[in-house]
Amino acid sequence: MSDTSHEAQGRACCAWTPITARDINGGPDPDRHVPFVITAPGQYALAEDVDWVARDADARAITIASDDVTLDLRGRTLRQVNHPEPAVAPGSGAAPSRGEVVSGNVGIFAEGRRRLVIRNGSVAHVQGVGIAAKDCRHVDLLDLAVRRCGGDGAIDTSFLRRNGGIFVMGTRGAGGDVAFASDVRMINCVCSENTSRLDAVVTLGALVLFCDNVEVRRCVFNHTANTSAQPSGVQFNVVGVDFVICRNVLVEDCEAHDNTSGGEPAGFFAWGENIKLLRCRANRNFTLTGNRACGFNISTTSNLEMVECEADGNYNANPDASADAVRDFSALGFRIGRAVHRGLIERCRAIGNHSVGVNAPAGGFALHSTTQVVLKGCAAIGNRNASGAAESGGLAAGFLASAPLPDPEGGSVGGAENAFIDCIADGTTVDRIPLFVQPPAPPVDAGLSRGDPRKAAGFLLDGQTDARVIGCQAANNHGKGIWLRACRRALVEGNTLSRNTLVGIHNEDPRGPSAFAGNVAHLNGSRHRDSYVGLPSGTPVRKWTLGSPPLASPADRLDNVSIRLP
Repeated sequence: MSDTSHEAQGRACCAWTPITARDINGGPDPDRHVPFVITAPGQYALAEDVDWVARDADARAITIASDDVTLDLRGRTLRQVNHPEPAVAPGSGAAPSRGEVVSGNVGIFAEGRRRLVIRNGSVAHVQGVGIAAKDCRHVDLLDLAVRRCGGDGAIDTSFLRRNGGIFVMGTRGAGGDVAFASDVRMINCVCSENTSRLDAVVTLGALVLFCDNVEVRRCVFNHTANTSAQPSGVQFNVVGVDFVICRNVLVEDCEAHDNTSGGEPAGFFAWGENIKLLRCRANRNFTLTGNRACGFNISTTSNLEMVECEADGNYNANPDASADAVRDFSALGFRIGRAVHRGLIERCRAIGNHSVGVNAPAGGFALHSTTQVVLKGCAAIGNRNASGAAESGGLAAGFLASAPLPDPEGGSVGGAENAFIDCIADGTTVDRIPLFVQPPAPPVDAGLSRGDPRKAAGFLLDGQTDARVIGCQAANNHGKGIWLRACRRALVEGNTLSRNTLVGIHNEDPRGPSAFAGNVAHLNGSRHRDSYVGLPSGTPVRKWTLGSPPLASPADRLDNVSIRLP
Protein backbone atom coordinates (compact mmCIF):
# COMPACT_ATOMS: atom_id res chain seq x y z
CA MET A 1 0.00 0.00 0.00
CA SER A 2 1.44 3.36 -1.01
CA ASP A 3 1.72 6.08 1.63
CA THR A 4 1.25 8.66 -1.11
CA SER A 5 -1.88 7.27 -2.70
CA HIS A 6 -3.32 4.96 -0.05
CA GLU A 7 -4.20 2.49 -2.84
CA ALA A 8 -4.56 -0.99 -1.39
CA GLN A 9 -2.43 -3.40 -3.43
CA GLY A 10 -3.90 -6.91 -3.59
CA ARG A 11 -1.67 -9.89 -3.05
CA ALA A 12 -1.26 -12.71 -5.54
CA CYS A 13 -1.92 -15.39 -2.92
CA CYS A 14 -5.07 -15.96 -0.91
CA ALA A 15 -3.90 -14.02 2.17
CA TRP A 16 -6.10 -11.24 3.47
CA THR A 17 -4.92 -7.66 3.16
CA PRO A 18 -5.78 -5.80 6.37
CA ILE A 19 -7.39 -2.36 6.25
CA THR A 20 -6.89 -0.13 9.29
CA ALA A 21 -8.40 3.13 10.48
CA ARG A 22 -5.10 4.80 9.67
CA ASP A 23 -5.30 3.58 6.07
CA ILE A 24 -8.80 4.99 5.58
CA ASN A 25 -8.22 8.26 7.40
CA GLY A 26 -5.06 9.27 5.52
CA GLY A 27 -2.05 7.34 6.76
CA PRO A 28 0.60 9.03 8.88
CA ASP A 29 -0.72 12.51 8.08
CA PRO A 30 -4.47 12.63 8.79
CA ASP A 31 -4.68 16.19 7.47
CA ARG A 32 -3.96 14.93 3.94
CA HIS A 33 -7.26 13.02 3.69
CA VAL A 34 -6.07 11.00 0.68
CA PRO A 35 -8.82 8.65 -0.63
CA PHE A 36 -8.48 4.94 0.14
CA VAL A 37 -8.82 2.90 -3.06
CA ILE A 38 -8.57 -0.85 -3.68
CA THR A 39 -6.94 -1.18 -7.11
CA ALA A 40 -6.08 -4.89 -7.42
CA PRO A 41 -8.02 -8.17 -7.14
CA GLY A 42 -7.81 -9.94 -3.83
CA GLN A 43 -9.26 -10.41 -0.38
CA TYR A 44 -9.38 -7.51 2.03
CA ALA A 45 -10.46 -7.37 5.64
CA LEU A 46 -11.23 -4.61 8.11
CA ALA A 47 -8.63 -4.98 10.86
CA GLU A 48 -10.49 -2.87 13.43
CA ASP A 49 -13.50 -0.67 13.94
CA VAL A 50 -13.00 2.51 11.92
CA ASP A 51 -14.12 6.00 12.88
CA TRP A 52 -13.93 7.65 9.48
CA VAL A 53 -13.28 11.38 9.17
CA ALA A 54 -14.60 12.48 5.76
CA ARG A 55 -12.45 15.10 4.02
CA ASP A 56 -15.49 16.80 2.41
CA ALA A 57 -19.20 16.33 1.76
CA ASP A 58 -18.58 14.06 -1.28
CA ALA A 59 -15.82 11.87 0.19
CA ARG A 60 -15.85 8.05 0.18
CA ALA A 61 -14.30 5.94 2.91
CA ILE A 62 -13.45 2.89 0.77
CA THR A 63 -13.55 2.78 -3.03
CA ILE A 64 -13.29 -0.55 -4.86
CA ALA A 65 -11.65 0.08 -8.25
CA SER A 66 -10.89 -3.48 -9.29
CA ASP A 67 -12.73 -6.61 -10.35
CA ASP A 68 -12.60 -9.81 -8.26
CA VAL A 69 -12.53 -8.19 -4.82
CA THR A 70 -13.82 -9.59 -1.54
CA LEU A 71 -14.15 -7.06 1.27
CA ASP A 72 -14.82 -8.72 4.63
CA LEU A 73 -15.65 -6.33 7.45
CA ARG A 74 -14.99 -9.16 9.94
CA GLY A 75 -17.91 -8.15 12.17
CA ARG A 76 -16.50 -4.66 12.63
CA THR A 77 -18.02 -1.24 12.01
CA LEU A 78 -17.11 1.50 9.56
CA ARG A 79 -18.59 4.67 11.05
CA GLN A 80 -18.53 8.26 9.82
CA VAL A 81 -17.80 10.52 12.79
CA ASN A 82 -17.91 13.94 11.12
CA HIS A 83 -20.51 15.45 8.83
CA PRO A 84 -19.04 18.13 6.57
CA GLU A 85 -21.25 21.06 5.60
CA PRO A 86 -23.29 19.85 2.61
CA ALA A 87 -23.16 21.58 -0.75
CA VAL A 88 -26.41 23.25 -1.77
CA ALA A 89 -27.55 23.94 -5.34
CA PRO A 90 -26.36 27.36 -6.54
CA GLY A 91 -28.90 30.06 -6.07
CA SER A 92 -31.06 28.23 -3.54
CA GLY A 93 -29.62 30.09 -0.58
CA ALA A 94 -31.49 27.74 1.73
CA ALA A 95 -30.57 25.66 4.74
CA PRO A 96 -29.90 21.98 4.03
CA SER A 97 -33.21 20.98 5.59
CA ARG A 98 -35.05 23.09 3.01
CA GLY A 99 -32.76 23.51 0.02
CA GLU A 100 -31.59 21.06 -2.61
CA VAL A 101 -28.49 19.36 -1.26
CA VAL A 102 -26.16 18.25 -4.07
CA SER A 103 -23.50 16.41 -2.07
CA GLY A 104 -23.32 13.07 -0.32
CA ASN A 105 -20.75 10.83 1.33
CA VAL A 106 -20.53 7.08 0.68
CA GLY A 107 -19.07 4.53 3.09
CA ILE A 108 -18.14 1.82 0.54
CA PHE A 109 -18.31 2.59 -3.20
CA ALA A 110 -17.72 0.62 -6.42
CA GLU A 111 -18.41 1.55 -10.05
CA GLY A 112 -18.18 -0.54 -13.20
CA ARG A 113 -16.74 -3.60 -11.40
CA ARG A 114 -17.32 -7.36 -11.68
CA ARG A 115 -17.41 -10.16 -9.13
CA LEU A 116 -17.53 -8.21 -5.89
CA VAL A 117 -18.30 -9.53 -2.41
CA ILE A 118 -18.93 -7.22 0.55
CA ARG A 119 -19.84 -9.01 3.74
CA ASN A 120 -20.01 -9.49 7.47
CA GLY A 121 -20.07 -6.15 9.24
CA SER A 122 -21.64 -2.75 9.75
CA VAL A 123 -21.63 0.66 8.11
CA ALA A 124 -23.14 3.49 10.10
CA HIS A 125 -23.85 7.23 10.28
CA VAL A 126 -22.81 8.04 6.71
CA GLN A 127 -24.07 11.41 5.52
CA GLY A 128 -25.45 10.12 2.24
CA VAL A 129 -25.35 6.39 1.41
CA GLY A 130 -23.80 3.56 3.41
CA ILE A 131 -22.86 1.20 0.54
CA ALA A 132 -23.23 1.98 -3.18
CA ALA A 133 -22.46 -0.22 -6.20
CA LYS A 134 -22.98 1.44 -9.59
CA ASP A 135 -22.93 -0.33 -12.96
CA CYS A 136 -21.53 -3.50 -11.38
CA ARG A 137 -22.18 -7.17 -12.15
CA HIS A 138 -22.03 -10.27 -9.99
CA VAL A 139 -22.33 -8.45 -6.67
CA ASP A 140 -22.88 -10.29 -3.38
CA LEU A 141 -23.88 -8.27 -0.31
CA LEU A 142 -23.95 -10.68 2.61
CA ASP A 143 -24.60 -10.36 6.35
CA LEU A 144 -24.37 -6.58 6.44
CA ALA A 145 -25.96 -4.02 8.74
CA VAL A 146 -26.29 -0.47 7.42
CA ARG A 147 -27.83 1.89 9.92
CA ARG A 148 -28.47 5.58 10.50
CA CYS A 149 -27.26 6.74 7.10
CA GLY A 150 -28.79 9.55 5.05
CA GLY A 151 -28.83 12.76 7.05
CA ASP A 152 -27.93 15.88 5.11
CA GLY A 153 -26.34 14.05 2.17
CA ALA A 154 -27.73 12.52 -1.03
CA ILE A 155 -26.32 11.12 -4.27
CA ASP A 156 -27.47 11.46 -7.87
CA THR A 157 -29.16 8.26 -9.07
CA SER A 158 -29.82 9.29 -12.69
CA PHE A 159 -33.21 10.96 -12.26
CA LEU A 160 -33.58 11.66 -8.53
CA ARG A 161 -31.35 12.38 -5.57
CA ARG A 162 -31.59 9.72 -2.89
CA ASN A 163 -29.97 8.73 0.38
CA GLY A 164 -30.04 5.81 2.80
CA GLY A 165 -28.56 2.37 3.38
CA ILE A 166 -27.55 0.03 0.51
CA PHE A 167 -27.77 1.16 -3.14
CA VAL A 168 -27.21 -1.08 -6.18
CA MET A 169 -27.70 0.79 -9.45
CA GLY A 170 -27.42 0.68 -13.19
CA THR A 171 -27.68 3.87 -15.20
CA ARG A 172 -30.03 5.52 -17.66
CA GLY A 173 -28.52 7.62 -20.42
CA ALA A 174 -29.67 11.00 -21.69
CA GLY A 175 -31.60 9.26 -24.46
CA GLY A 176 -33.48 7.07 -22.00
CA ASP A 177 -31.57 3.86 -22.72
CA VAL A 178 -30.92 1.77 -19.60
CA ALA A 179 -27.65 -0.01 -18.85
CA PHE A 180 -28.68 -2.67 -16.31
CA ALA A 181 -26.50 -3.74 -13.42
CA SER A 182 -26.97 -7.49 -13.08
CA ASP A 183 -26.60 -10.62 -11.00
CA VAL A 184 -27.09 -9.03 -7.60
CA ARG A 185 -27.57 -10.91 -4.35
CA MET A 186 -28.46 -9.26 -1.03
CA ILE A 187 -28.75 -11.86 1.74
CA ASN A 188 -29.16 -11.54 5.52
CA CYS A 189 -28.76 -7.77 5.46
CA VAL A 190 -30.29 -5.21 7.83
CA CYS A 191 -30.98 -1.68 6.60
CA SER A 192 -32.50 0.07 9.57
CA GLU A 193 -32.95 3.61 10.97
CA ASN A 194 -31.73 5.31 7.82
CA THR A 195 -33.22 8.78 8.07
CA SER A 196 -33.15 12.27 6.62
CA ARG A 197 -34.88 15.63 6.72
CA LEU A 198 -34.10 16.77 3.19
CA ASP A 199 -36.73 18.10 0.78
CA ALA A 200 -36.89 16.71 -2.76
CA VAL A 201 -34.90 13.60 -1.74
CA VAL A 202 -36.00 9.95 -1.48
CA THR A 203 -34.78 8.24 1.69
CA LEU A 204 -34.48 4.46 1.50
CA GLY A 205 -33.41 1.48 3.51
CA ALA A 206 -32.18 0.00 0.22
CA LEU A 207 -32.38 0.95 -3.46
CA VAL A 208 -32.19 -1.48 -6.39
CA LEU A 209 -32.30 0.66 -9.52
CA PHE A 210 -31.96 -0.42 -13.17
CA CYS A 211 -30.99 -3.99 -12.21
CA ASP A 212 -31.50 -7.42 -13.78
CA ASN A 213 -31.41 -10.84 -12.10
CA VAL A 214 -31.75 -9.82 -8.47
CA GLU A 215 -32.17 -11.95 -5.33
CA VAL A 216 -32.96 -10.39 -1.96
CA ARG A 217 -33.44 -12.89 0.85
CA ARG A 218 -33.93 -12.68 4.61
CA CYS A 219 -33.35 -8.94 4.78
CA VAL A 220 -34.79 -6.25 7.08
CA PHE A 221 -35.70 -2.73 5.96
CA ASN A 222 -37.20 -1.08 9.04
CA HIS A 223 -37.53 2.41 10.54
CA THR A 224 -36.60 4.39 7.43
CA ALA A 225 -37.76 7.99 7.83
CA ASN A 226 -37.78 11.41 6.23
CA THR A 227 -39.60 14.22 8.00
CA SER A 228 -39.98 16.32 4.85
CA ALA A 229 -43.41 16.62 3.23
CA GLN A 230 -41.95 18.17 0.09
CA PRO A 231 -42.29 16.12 -3.11
CA SER A 232 -39.35 14.20 -4.50
CA GLY A 233 -40.51 14.10 -8.11
CA VAL A 234 -42.37 10.83 -7.43
CA GLN A 235 -45.15 10.01 -5.01
CA PHE A 236 -43.12 8.25 -2.34
CA ASN A 237 -40.18 9.86 -0.56
CA VAL A 238 -39.61 7.05 1.98
CA VAL A 239 -39.42 3.33 1.20
CA GLY A 240 -38.00 0.42 3.15
CA VAL A 241 -36.70 -1.22 -0.05
CA ASP A 242 -37.23 0.24 -3.51
CA PHE A 243 -36.96 -1.74 -6.79
CA VAL A 244 -37.14 0.74 -9.66
CA ILE A 245 -37.17 -0.28 -13.33
CA CYS A 246 -35.83 -3.76 -12.52
CA ARG A 247 -36.45 -7.14 -14.10
CA ASN A 248 -36.22 -10.75 -12.94
CA VAL A 249 -36.40 -9.96 -9.24
CA LEU A 250 -36.95 -12.41 -6.36
CA VAL A 251 -37.60 -11.03 -2.87
CA GLU A 252 -38.03 -13.71 -0.23
CA ASP A 253 -38.61 -13.71 3.55
CA CYS A 254 -37.98 -9.98 3.96
CA GLU A 255 -39.65 -7.37 6.14
CA ALA A 256 -40.18 -3.61 5.86
CA HIS A 257 -41.86 -2.26 9.00
CA ASP A 258 -42.34 1.13 10.67
CA ASN A 259 -41.13 3.27 7.79
CA THR A 260 -42.51 6.79 8.04
CA SER A 261 -42.57 10.09 6.19
CA GLY A 262 -43.84 13.63 6.30
CA GLY A 263 -44.86 12.81 2.73
CA GLU A 264 -45.52 9.30 1.38
CA PRO A 265 -44.02 6.10 2.89
CA ALA A 266 -44.16 2.48 1.72
CA GLY A 267 -42.58 -0.69 2.99
CA PHE A 268 -41.84 -2.24 -0.44
CA PHE A 269 -41.94 -0.42 -3.77
CA ALA A 270 -41.48 -2.27 -7.08
CA TRP A 271 -41.59 -1.25 -10.71
CA GLY A 272 -40.45 -3.43 -13.58
CA GLU A 273 -40.86 -6.87 -15.11
CA ASN A 274 -40.95 -10.41 -13.71
CA ILE A 275 -41.07 -9.50 -10.01
CA LYS A 276 -41.78 -12.12 -7.36
CA LEU A 277 -42.25 -11.54 -3.61
CA LEU A 278 -42.54 -14.53 -1.29
CA ARG A 279 -43.43 -14.40 2.40
CA CYS A 280 -42.62 -10.72 2.78
CA ARG A 281 -44.10 -8.49 5.48
CA ALA A 282 -44.79 -4.75 5.50
CA ASN A 283 -46.45 -3.59 8.71
CA ARG A 284 -47.09 -0.22 10.39
CA ASN A 285 -45.73 2.00 7.64
CA PHE A 286 -47.35 5.37 8.23
CA THR A 287 -47.60 9.10 7.72
CA LEU A 288 -49.08 11.72 10.01
CA THR A 289 -49.08 14.53 7.44
CA GLY A 290 -48.69 13.04 3.94
CA ASN A 291 -51.11 11.94 1.23
CA ARG A 292 -50.47 8.18 1.00
CA ALA A 293 -49.10 5.30 3.08
CA CYS A 294 -49.00 1.59 2.29
CA GLY A 295 -47.25 -1.67 2.94
CA PHE A 296 -46.62 -2.72 -0.68
CA ASN A 297 -46.71 -0.41 -3.70
CA ILE A 298 -46.33 -2.18 -7.05
CA SER A 299 -46.45 0.11 -10.07
CA THR A 300 -46.02 -0.21 -13.85
CA THR A 301 -45.09 -3.88 -13.70
CA SER A 302 -45.64 -6.82 -16.02
CA ASN A 303 -45.66 -10.36 -14.63
CA LEU A 304 -46.04 -9.94 -10.87
CA GLU A 305 -46.28 -12.72 -8.30
CA MET A 306 -46.85 -12.25 -4.56
CA VAL A 307 -47.31 -15.28 -2.31
CA GLU A 308 -48.02 -15.37 1.43
CA CYS A 309 -47.19 -11.73 2.00
CA GLU A 310 -48.73 -9.61 4.74
CA ALA A 311 -49.42 -5.91 5.19
CA ASP A 312 -50.94 -5.08 8.55
CA GLY A 313 -51.55 -1.84 10.41
CA ASN A 314 -50.33 0.59 7.76
CA TYR A 315 -52.03 3.93 8.29
CA ASN A 316 -52.45 7.58 7.47
CA ALA A 317 -53.34 10.06 10.22
CA ASN A 318 -53.82 13.05 7.91
CA PRO A 319 -57.52 13.94 7.53
CA ASP A 320 -56.72 15.83 4.31
CA ALA A 321 -54.83 12.89 2.79
CA SER A 322 -54.78 12.60 -1.00
CA ALA A 323 -56.22 16.04 -1.50
CA ASP A 324 -53.84 16.53 -4.45
CA ALA A 325 -54.32 15.52 -8.08
CA VAL A 326 -53.78 11.80 -7.37
CA ARG A 327 -56.56 10.50 -5.13
CA ASP A 328 -56.33 6.76 -5.70
CA PHE A 329 -55.87 5.99 -1.97
CA SER A 330 -54.87 7.38 1.41
CA ALA A 331 -53.83 4.16 3.21
CA LEU A 332 -53.60 0.55 2.04
CA GLY A 333 -51.99 -2.75 2.79
CA PHE A 334 -51.37 -3.61 -0.89
CA ARG A 335 -51.53 -1.03 -3.65
CA ILE A 336 -51.23 -2.83 -7.00
CA GLY A 337 -51.01 -0.32 -9.85
CA ARG A 338 -50.92 1.81 -11.76
CA ALA A 339 -50.62 -0.13 -14.98
CA VAL A 340 -49.77 -3.56 -13.57
CA HIS A 341 -50.36 -6.18 -16.25
CA ARG A 342 -50.57 -9.92 -15.52
CA GLY A 343 -50.23 -10.79 -11.85
CA LEU A 344 -51.01 -13.43 -9.23
CA ILE A 345 -51.46 -12.43 -5.60
CA GLU A 346 -52.00 -15.59 -3.59
CA ARG A 347 -52.63 -16.28 0.10
CA CYS A 348 -51.76 -12.73 1.13
CA ARG A 349 -53.38 -10.84 3.97
CA ALA A 350 -54.11 -7.22 4.88
CA ILE A 351 -55.30 -6.60 8.43
CA GLY A 352 -56.12 -3.35 10.19
CA ASN A 353 -54.93 -0.86 7.59
CA HIS A 354 -56.63 2.45 8.24
CA SER A 355 -56.93 6.16 7.52
CA VAL A 356 -58.83 9.27 8.55
CA GLY A 357 -58.75 10.77 5.04
CA VAL A 358 -62.00 12.05 3.55
CA ASN A 359 -60.67 12.45 0.00
CA ALA A 360 -59.50 8.95 -0.98
CA PRO A 361 -60.10 5.30 -0.08
CA ALA A 362 -58.49 3.23 2.63
CA GLY A 363 -58.46 -0.54 2.62
CA GLY A 364 -56.68 -3.84 2.38
CA PHE A 365 -55.97 -4.49 -1.34
CA ALA A 366 -56.40 -2.06 -4.24
CA LEU A 367 -56.01 -2.78 -7.93
CA HIS A 368 -55.52 0.58 -9.60
CA SER A 369 -55.72 0.55 -13.40
CA THR A 370 -54.59 -3.07 -13.64
CA THR A 371 -55.21 -5.78 -16.21
CA GLN A 372 -55.32 -9.57 -15.74
CA VAL A 373 -54.46 -9.50 -12.04
CA VAL A 374 -55.78 -12.44 -10.01
CA LEU A 375 -56.13 -12.42 -6.21
CA LYS A 376 -56.60 -15.93 -4.86
CA GLY A 377 -57.07 -17.01 -1.26
CA CYS A 378 -56.36 -13.54 0.11
CA ALA A 379 -57.87 -12.02 3.26
CA ALA A 380 -58.69 -8.40 4.10
CA ILE A 381 -59.74 -8.11 7.73
CA GLY A 382 -60.68 -5.02 9.74
CA ASN A 383 -59.55 -2.39 7.27
CA ARG A 384 -61.23 0.95 7.75
CA ASN A 385 -61.54 4.60 6.94
CA ALA A 386 -62.10 6.28 10.27
CA SER A 387 -62.88 9.76 8.95
CA GLY A 388 -66.42 9.62 10.31
CA ALA A 389 -69.00 12.35 9.43
CA ALA A 390 -71.59 10.83 7.10
CA GLU A 391 -71.48 13.38 4.28
CA SER A 392 -67.75 14.11 4.23
CA GLY A 393 -66.42 10.76 5.40
CA GLY A 394 -64.06 8.72 3.25
CA LEU A 395 -64.45 5.42 1.43
CA ALA A 396 -63.28 2.03 2.76
CA ALA A 397 -62.99 -1.36 1.05
CA GLY A 398 -61.40 -4.66 1.90
CA PHE A 399 -60.71 -5.19 -1.83
CA LEU A 400 -60.89 -2.34 -4.32
CA ALA A 401 -60.58 -2.41 -8.10
CA SER A 402 -60.69 1.24 -9.07
CA ALA A 403 -61.77 2.91 -12.27
CA PRO A 404 -59.25 2.82 -15.12
CA LEU A 405 -57.07 5.81 -15.87
CA PRO A 406 -57.34 7.78 -19.12
CA ASP A 407 -54.60 6.87 -21.59
CA PRO A 408 -52.86 9.98 -22.96
CA GLU A 409 -52.90 8.30 -26.38
CA GLY A 410 -56.62 7.59 -26.16
CA GLY A 411 -58.81 5.05 -24.41
CA SER A 412 -58.04 3.91 -20.87
CA VAL A 413 -55.41 2.00 -18.92
CA GLY A 414 -56.38 -1.08 -16.95
CA GLY A 415 -59.68 -1.92 -15.30
CA ALA A 416 -60.13 -5.17 -17.23
CA GLU A 417 -60.04 -8.93 -16.62
CA ASN A 418 -59.18 -8.76 -12.93
CA ALA A 419 -60.33 -11.56 -10.62
CA PHE A 420 -60.96 -12.24 -6.93
CA ILE A 421 -61.13 -15.96 -6.17
CA ASP A 422 -61.70 -17.57 -2.75
CA CYS A 423 -60.95 -14.30 -0.95
CA ILE A 424 -62.31 -13.06 2.39
CA ALA A 425 -63.36 -9.49 3.20
CA ASP A 426 -64.41 -9.14 6.82
CA GLY A 427 -64.99 -6.19 9.11
CA THR A 428 -64.49 -3.29 6.71
CA THR A 429 -65.82 -0.13 8.33
CA VAL A 430 -66.10 3.63 8.05
CA ASP A 431 -66.53 4.05 11.79
CA ARG A 432 -63.87 5.15 14.22
CA ILE A 433 -64.08 3.32 17.51
CA PRO A 434 -60.94 3.91 19.60
CA LEU A 435 -58.96 0.72 19.97
CA PHE A 436 -56.40 -0.45 22.46
CA VAL A 437 -53.28 0.64 20.61
CA GLN A 438 -49.87 2.04 21.42
CA PRO A 439 -48.13 5.12 19.98
CA PRO A 440 -47.84 6.34 17.32
CA ALA A 441 -51.23 4.96 16.31
CA PRO A 442 -53.55 7.06 18.57
CA PRO A 443 -53.80 10.04 16.16
CA VAL A 444 -55.89 7.81 13.91
CA ASP A 445 -58.02 6.44 16.71
CA ALA A 446 -58.71 9.51 18.82
CA GLY A 447 -62.40 10.00 19.51
CA LEU A 448 -65.55 8.13 18.57
CA SER A 449 -67.05 8.93 15.16
CA ARG A 450 -69.63 7.16 13.02
CA GLY A 451 -69.29 7.16 9.24
CA ASP A 452 -71.69 6.54 6.38
CA PRO A 453 -71.94 2.78 5.64
CA ARG A 454 -72.92 3.61 2.06
CA LYS A 455 -69.21 4.34 1.57
CA ALA A 456 -67.91 0.94 2.67
CA ALA A 457 -67.78 -2.52 1.12
CA GLY A 458 -66.00 -5.80 1.44
CA PHE A 459 -65.39 -5.79 -2.34
CA LEU A 460 -65.76 -2.64 -4.45
CA LEU A 461 -65.32 -2.97 -8.22
CA ASP A 462 -65.46 0.40 -9.94
CA GLY A 463 -65.59 0.81 -13.70
CA GLN A 464 -64.38 -2.75 -14.33
CA THR A 465 -64.81 -4.84 -17.46
CA ASP A 466 -64.83 -8.66 -17.44
CA ALA A 467 -64.14 -8.86 -13.71
CA ARG A 468 -64.68 -12.07 -11.75
CA VAL A 469 -65.61 -12.51 -8.08
CA ILE A 470 -65.84 -16.25 -7.45
CA GLY A 471 -66.10 -18.24 -4.23
CA CYS A 472 -65.45 -15.27 -1.96
CA GLN A 473 -66.83 -14.35 1.46
CA ALA A 474 -67.92 -10.86 2.43
CA ALA A 475 -69.00 -10.74 6.04
CA ASN A 476 -69.49 -8.24 8.85
CA ASN A 477 -68.70 -5.27 6.66
CA HIS A 478 -70.29 -2.03 7.82
CA GLY A 479 -71.80 -1.34 4.42
CA LYS A 480 -72.10 -3.62 1.40
CA GLY A 481 -70.72 -7.07 0.82
CA ILE A 482 -69.94 -6.88 -2.91
CA TRP A 483 -70.44 -3.55 -4.64
CA LEU A 484 -70.21 -3.25 -8.42
CA ARG A 485 -70.28 0.32 -9.68
CA ALA A 486 -70.40 1.14 -13.41
CA CYS A 487 -69.19 -2.34 -14.39
CA ARG A 488 -69.95 -4.58 -17.35
CA ARG A 489 -69.63 -8.27 -18.12
CA ALA A 490 -68.76 -9.15 -14.51
CA LEU A 491 -69.15 -12.72 -13.26
CA VAL A 492 -70.17 -12.90 -9.60
CA GLU A 493 -70.57 -16.56 -8.69
CA GLY A 494 -70.59 -18.80 -5.64
CA ASN A 495 -69.99 -16.07 -3.07
CA THR A 496 -71.27 -15.93 0.51
CA LEU A 497 -72.58 -12.59 1.83
CA SER A 498 -73.24 -12.51 5.54
CA ARG A 499 -74.07 -9.86 8.15
CA ASN A 500 -73.20 -6.87 6.00
CA THR A 501 -75.12 -3.92 7.43
CA LEU A 502 -76.65 -2.62 4.18
CA VAL A 503 -76.64 -4.95 1.17
CA GLY A 504 -75.27 -8.35 0.19
CA ILE A 505 -74.58 -7.57 -3.49
CA HIS A 506 -75.22 -4.19 -5.11
CA ASN A 507 -74.97 -3.83 -8.90
CA GLU A 508 -75.05 -0.04 -9.23
CA ASP A 509 -75.24 1.87 -12.52
CA PRO A 510 -74.27 -1.08 -14.74
CA ARG A 511 -72.64 -0.22 -18.07
CA GLY A 512 -73.49 -3.58 -19.57
CA PRO A 513 -74.81 -7.03 -18.64
CA SER A 514 -73.25 -9.03 -15.80
CA ALA A 515 -73.96 -12.53 -14.46
CA PHE A 516 -74.82 -13.41 -10.85
CA ALA A 517 -75.06 -17.12 -10.06
CA GLY A 518 -74.98 -19.41 -7.05
CA ASN A 519 -74.49 -16.72 -4.41
CA VAL A 520 -75.81 -17.11 -0.87
CA ALA A 521 -76.86 -14.04 1.12
CA HIS A 522 -78.09 -14.10 4.69
CA LEU A 523 -78.54 -11.62 7.52
CA ASN A 524 -77.65 -8.63 5.35
CA GLY A 525 -79.62 -5.46 6.10
CA SER A 526 -83.05 -6.29 7.43
CA ARG A 527 -85.02 -8.08 4.71
CA HIS A 528 -84.79 -10.11 1.50
CA ARG A 529 -84.65 -6.88 -0.45
CA ASP A 530 -81.27 -6.19 1.15
CA SER A 531 -79.67 -9.35 -0.19
CA TYR A 532 -79.40 -8.38 -3.85
CA VAL A 533 -79.88 -4.92 -5.33
CA GLY A 534 -79.71 -4.07 -9.02
CA LEU A 535 -79.31 -7.59 -10.39
CA PRO A 536 -80.35 -7.94 -14.05
CA SER A 537 -83.99 -8.73 -14.67
CA GLY A 538 -84.59 -12.46 -14.73
CA THR A 539 -81.64 -13.37 -12.48
CA PRO A 540 -82.89 -16.42 -10.51
CA VAL A 541 -83.21 -15.75 -6.78
CA ARG A 542 -84.61 -18.25 -4.25
CA LYS A 543 -85.88 -16.84 -0.97
CA TRP A 544 -86.67 -18.45 2.30
CA THR A 545 -86.88 -17.56 5.98
CA LEU A 546 -84.36 -19.01 8.39
CA GLY A 547 -85.81 -22.01 10.20
CA SER A 548 -88.27 -22.99 7.47
CA PRO A 549 -87.75 -25.18 4.41
CA PRO A 550 -86.85 -23.39 1.17
CA LEU A 551 -89.50 -22.65 -1.37
CA ALA A 552 -90.03 -25.37 -3.93
CA SER A 553 -87.58 -24.88 -6.75
CA PRO A 554 -85.51 -27.18 -8.87
CA ALA A 555 -81.99 -27.60 -7.56
CA ASP A 556 -80.03 -25.24 -9.70
CA ARG A 557 -76.58 -24.00 -8.95
CA LEU A 558 -77.40 -20.84 -10.89
CA ASP A 559 -79.96 -19.77 -8.29
CA ASN A 560 -78.93 -17.01 -5.93
CA VAL A 561 -80.20 -17.77 -2.44
CA SER A 562 -81.55 -15.15 -0.03
CA ILE A 563 -82.08 -16.11 3.62
CA ARG A 564 -83.57 -13.86 6.29
CA LEU A 565 -84.49 -14.16 9.94
CA PRO A 566 -88.10 -14.97 10.86
